[in-house]
Amino acid sequence: MISALRDTAALVRDALRDLPGQVTLVSYTSDIESWYSHAERLLLESIAAASPQITLSLRADRWDARREAEVGIARTPAIVLLGDRDYGIRYYGMPDGYELETFLGTIRAVAERRSGLARDSVARLGGLRSPVHLEVFASPT
Repeated sequence: MISALRDTAALVRDALRDLPGQVTLVSYTSDIESWYSHAERLLLESIAAASPQITLSLRADRWDARREAEVGIARTPAIVLLGDRDYGIRYYGMPDGYELETFLGTIRAVAERRSGLARDSVARLGGLRSPVHLEVFASPT
Protein backbone atom coordinates (compact mmCIF):
# COMPACT_ATOMS: atom_id res chain seq x y z
CA MET A 1 0.00 0.00 0.00
CA ILE A 2 2.74 2.48 0.96
CA SER A 3 4.69 1.55 -2.19
CA ALA A 4 1.62 2.23 -4.34
CA LEU A 5 1.16 5.64 -2.69
CA ARG A 6 4.82 6.47 -3.34
CA ASP A 7 4.44 5.40 -6.97
CA THR A 8 1.33 7.58 -7.37
CA ALA A 9 3.07 10.57 -5.76
CA ALA A 10 6.06 10.13 -8.11
CA LEU A 11 3.77 9.83 -11.13
CA VAL A 12 1.92 13.04 -10.18
CA ARG A 13 5.14 14.94 -9.43
CA ASP A 14 6.80 13.86 -12.70
CA ALA A 15 3.74 14.53 -14.87
CA LEU A 16 3.25 18.05 -13.48
CA ARG A 17 6.87 19.17 -13.36
CA ASP A 18 7.52 22.59 -14.96
CA LEU A 19 3.97 23.37 -16.07
CA PRO A 20 4.13 26.46 -18.28
CA GLY A 21 0.70 27.86 -17.45
CA GLN A 22 -1.82 28.13 -14.65
CA VAL A 23 -4.52 25.46 -14.28
CA THR A 24 -7.48 25.65 -11.92
CA LEU A 25 -9.28 22.49 -10.86
CA VAL A 26 -12.81 23.18 -9.64
CA SER A 27 -14.25 20.14 -7.88
CA TYR A 28 -18.04 19.93 -7.56
CA THR A 29 -19.10 17.28 -5.09
CA SER A 30 -21.89 16.52 -2.67
CA ASP A 31 -22.24 18.44 0.57
CA ILE A 32 -22.51 15.08 2.34
CA GLU A 33 -19.07 13.70 3.25
CA SER A 34 -18.44 10.12 2.15
CA TRP A 35 -15.39 7.89 1.75
CA TYR A 36 -15.54 8.66 -1.98
CA SER A 37 -15.62 12.46 -1.63
CA HIS A 38 -12.87 12.26 0.99
CA ALA A 39 -10.64 10.10 -1.26
CA GLU A 40 -11.26 12.37 -4.25
CA ARG A 41 -10.46 15.50 -2.22
CA LEU A 42 -7.20 13.96 -0.96
CA LEU A 43 -6.19 13.00 -4.50
CA LEU A 44 -6.98 16.48 -5.88
CA GLU A 45 -5.14 18.13 -2.99
CA SER A 46 -2.05 16.01 -3.73
CA ILE A 47 -2.26 16.96 -7.42
CA ALA A 48 -2.56 20.67 -6.55
CA ALA A 49 0.34 20.41 -4.11
CA ALA A 50 2.58 18.94 -6.84
CA SER A 51 2.80 22.21 -8.77
CA PRO A 52 2.59 25.91 -7.90
CA GLN A 53 0.79 26.32 -11.24
CA ILE A 54 -2.26 24.36 -10.03
CA THR A 55 -5.03 25.84 -7.94
CA LEU A 56 -7.80 23.73 -6.40
CA SER A 57 -11.24 25.08 -5.63
CA LEU A 58 -13.63 22.76 -3.78
CA ARG A 59 -17.38 23.23 -4.13
CA ALA A 60 -19.20 20.86 -1.80
CA ASP A 61 -22.76 22.13 -2.09
CA ARG A 62 -26.24 20.85 -2.63
CA TRP A 63 -27.12 20.33 -6.27
CA ASP A 64 -28.26 23.59 -7.85
CA ALA A 65 -29.45 22.92 -11.41
CA ARG A 66 -29.17 26.55 -12.50
CA ARG A 67 -25.62 26.96 -11.14
CA GLU A 68 -24.51 23.62 -12.57
CA ALA A 69 -25.94 24.54 -16.00
CA GLU A 70 -24.05 27.84 -15.86
CA VAL A 71 -20.72 26.06 -15.32
CA GLY A 72 -21.61 23.27 -17.73
CA ILE A 73 -21.78 20.20 -15.54
CA ALA A 74 -24.48 17.57 -15.81
CA ARG A 75 -23.84 15.59 -12.64
CA THR A 76 -21.55 15.33 -9.65
CA PRO A 77 -18.88 14.55 -8.78
CA ALA A 78 -17.41 16.70 -11.53
CA ILE A 79 -14.07 18.41 -12.01
CA VAL A 80 -13.84 21.48 -14.24
CA LEU A 81 -10.37 22.13 -15.70
CA LEU A 82 -9.67 25.80 -16.42
CA GLY A 83 -6.59 27.32 -18.01
CA ASP A 84 -6.24 30.81 -19.38
CA ARG A 85 -9.88 30.26 -20.39
CA ASP A 86 -12.57 27.62 -20.04
CA TYR A 87 -11.94 24.96 -22.69
CA GLY A 88 -15.10 23.08 -21.75
CA ILE A 89 -13.23 20.15 -20.18
CA ARG A 90 -15.32 18.36 -17.56
CA TYR A 91 -14.21 15.20 -15.79
CA TYR A 92 -16.83 13.06 -14.07
CA GLY A 93 -15.81 10.63 -11.36
CA MET A 94 -12.51 10.23 -9.56
CA PRO A 95 -9.38 10.36 -11.77
CA ASP A 96 -7.65 7.51 -10.01
CA GLY A 97 -6.23 4.19 -11.08
CA TYR A 98 -5.99 3.81 -14.85
CA GLU A 99 -7.50 7.25 -15.43
CA LEU A 100 -4.89 9.16 -13.40
CA GLU A 101 -2.27 9.36 -16.18
CA THR A 102 -4.83 10.60 -18.67
CA PHE A 103 -6.11 13.19 -16.20
CA LEU A 104 -2.57 14.43 -15.52
CA GLY A 105 -1.96 14.60 -19.27
CA THR A 106 -5.09 16.70 -19.64
CA ILE A 107 -3.85 19.09 -16.94
CA ARG A 108 -0.56 19.42 -18.85
CA ALA A 109 -2.38 20.02 -22.16
CA VAL A 110 -4.45 22.81 -20.55
CA ALA A 111 -1.30 24.35 -19.04
CA GLU A 112 0.44 24.20 -22.43
CA ARG A 113 -2.65 25.51 -24.28
CA ARG A 114 -2.61 22.62 -26.71
CA SER A 115 -5.27 20.15 -27.76
CA GLY A 116 -2.99 17.32 -28.85
CA LEU A 117 -4.88 17.10 -32.14
CA ALA A 118 -3.19 17.01 -35.53
CA ARG A 119 -3.42 20.17 -37.66
CA ASP A 120 -5.77 18.56 -40.17
CA SER A 121 -8.11 17.53 -37.33
CA VAL A 122 -8.10 21.08 -35.97
CA ALA A 123 -8.88 22.40 -39.46
CA ARG A 124 -11.77 19.96 -39.94
CA LEU A 125 -13.18 20.78 -36.51
CA GLY A 126 -12.89 24.48 -37.36
CA GLY A 127 -15.31 23.83 -40.20
CA LEU A 128 -18.11 22.69 -37.89
CA ARG A 129 -21.11 25.01 -38.04
CA SER A 130 -22.89 23.97 -34.85
CA PRO A 131 -21.80 23.04 -31.32
CA VAL A 132 -20.78 19.44 -30.67
CA HIS A 133 -21.17 17.63 -27.35
CA LEU A 134 -18.51 14.94 -26.97
CA GLU A 135 -18.20 12.53 -24.07
CA VAL A 136 -15.41 9.98 -23.68
CA PHE A 137 -16.03 7.05 -21.36
CA ALA A 138 -13.15 5.07 -19.86
CA SER A 139 -13.40 1.72 -18.20
CA PRO A 140 -10.53 -0.30 -16.74
CA THR A 141 -12.12 -3.56 -17.94
